[in-house]
Amino acid sequence: MTDGMGWIGEHWYSGAIVKEGMLANICLTAVRSVDPVDLVVRLGADRRMAEQRTLFADFDRLSVDPGERVAMFGRSGEWAYVLEVERSTWHLIFLDRLGEDTLVGPGEELVCLDRFLHEYPWLCYVDAAGELSSVEPGGSLVKTAVPPEDRLGTFAALDVAMRRAGAVREAFPGCEDPEGQEEELARRLFGSVGEHLGLSLPRRVAKPTGGPLPEAAFRIRTGPAASGAGGRIGAGRLERGRDR
Repeated sequence: MTDGMGWIGEHWYSGAIVKEGMLANICLTAVRSVDPVDLVVRLGADRRMAEQRTLFADFDRLSVDPGERVAMFGRSGEWAYVLEVERSTWHLIFLDRLGEDTLVGPGEELVCLDRFLHEYPWLCYVDAAGELSSVEPGGSLVKTAVPPEDRLGTFAALDVAMRRAGAVREAFPGCEDPEGQEEELARRLFGSVGEHLGLSLPRRVAKPTGGPLPEAAFRIRTGPAASGAGGRIGAGRLERGRDR
């Protein structure tokens, strides 16, 4: 785990573009103890296509229909992850279903860092007990309008890690004006979340032609959820769906 995830935050607001891979506006969705192919199939990918492991650089993005998205996926330690640009499909589906999650099963743990372009960047964490807490960068997972019950203590532990890294605004000296510290907060947020949860992504995803990679590209058939659902989720119990 040499690269961590702080490098993603460094470019979250930069608008930087690379031809072969991803760099700016990266959205991360990760689920613990799930097979990566199973995860992307839940999000709407075709299993046969996902199993082909086509590199992002080799994917014909001009062939993608308006109702589809292209993403990368892979594994980091115990986590299966999906990388998208500008918006997280899981977040859009979750908002579209008004908080009913049919994609994350009982006992599964999820973290989502969504750039949510044209809206507000967003961190969401779901623990193995199904509790959820979400904040914007610089916020505290335990000091929300409706604080999580946190029976497993996972929110408090992650919040401590974020504070230690200065990713919570009140623990970041000189960050009274968040508008002037967006990039630094994002770097600290990604870095602390990755280090605490055991997630690390290689910088070479920004240019995946640099060597063999576990990351591969696939299409997600997003449907109406991708049209831009609004709203924010605070904290509470995750409503698990039964139609997965």
